[in-house]
Amino acid sequence: MRTFVMIGVAAVGATMMVASCEAQTVGAFMTNPAFQGPRPARCTSTVQLQHCAAADLRIADAQMAARYKALSATLRAAARQSLLAEQREWLKSRDRNCLAKGRGGGSIASINVAQCWVEVTRARAGVLGSRLPKGSAATTLPASAFVGRWRGGEGTTMKISHQGTGFIVDNQWGLDKTMHGVFRATLTAAGLRFRREGVVVTVTPSVGDKVNRSGLRGKKDCLRVSSDEGYCRY
Repeated sequence: MRTFVMIGVAAVGATMMVASCEAQTVGAFMTNPAFQGPRPARCTSTVQLQHCAAADLRIADAQMAARYKALSATLRAAARQSLLAEQREWLKSRDRNCLAKGRGGGSIASINVAQCWVEVTRARAGVLGSRLPKGSAATTLPASAFVGRWRGGEGTTMKISHQGTGFIVDNQWGLDKTMHGVFRATLTAAGLRFRREGVVVTVTPSVGDKVNRSGLRGKKDCLRVSSDEGYCRY
């Protein structure tokens, strides 16, 4: 018998029924009590890999939902309905196509499915973002996208903690001892922002390949400041 799981998807502004031939779905995976809490410092064991993927997926899904909402707000009624239909079809295909990667069974199958969900959701967020009018704002990402310890190349680090309604950034952005500071930051639609040496710095979630640092290549859970400055979680 096919099981139907109710998933609330902010991106489409409505609750939908998504059919799955497996016990697991995107919604169930993201809300699984076993994978709540901070992202593990290491992603090596099967459980850790799943926990890491669940944390990454929550962030990617929130970013996708924010961009969907922002894009929808710019459209007329007919175009908005077309986008809604497109998003609904994409959500169905996300489960269908990624679950197909787990039909071989075994522990690696569940990891393949989870990582597929993360990758395609990030890609969808990118597509929606590319269609936003230049300069338009999207809803801010969750704090979990930024809070934690991050390491860049050549001894650079960034530690971000949540404090009240803002954030504290402890940043070593160069080899010189003077290139270190503790800053108050604000979460905006553009990313996490703070002023460093008189310049406004904007930190955004990214991947290591987007930063010109060999030590970050291939890493998926990273923050980007510029093409030459980035940090990945550790």
